[in-house]
Amino acid sequence: MKKMLLAVMVALIVSPLLAADGSYLPTDAERARWTMQDMNSWRICFAAYKQDHGKYPEVKSAEEARAAFEPVYIAHLPMTDAWGRAYAVESSASAFTVASAGADGKFDKQSWSTAGVLQSFDEDAVATNEGRWLLRRWNQK
Repeated sequence: MKKMLLAVMVALIVSPLLAADGSYLPTDAERARWTMQDMNSWRICFAAYKQDHGKYPEVKSAEEARAAFEPVYIAHLPMTDAWGRAYAVESSASAFTVASAGADGKFDKQSWSTAGVLQSFDEDAVATNEGRWLLRRWNQK
């Protein structure tokens, strides 16, 4: 009975999403949430690596970071944000930066040092070794 009720509830939630033409396009807000969770996975990998090695891996790209983290710290590291674009990743022994270019796909590296909540999904979200969450994150209201 519980399985049947659960199946009906899932069908009621999912069917309107697929009703029109069988495809669903997430909103920028949904993509932002997904991307921020992926960026938090990056932060966790960097923190775990530092815990084990006493420093962050020295990398200049997401591919180099992937080689340092998979499969020890994560099975499959998210390499692209929810808009399908590659993350910008850099790390020295003492600091790291992971950035998503956001909806517009254009990186603005000069903005990366400015912390806070972003009002536009076109702005770059940034995760660093500073703080407990993303240095620059999208507004989720």
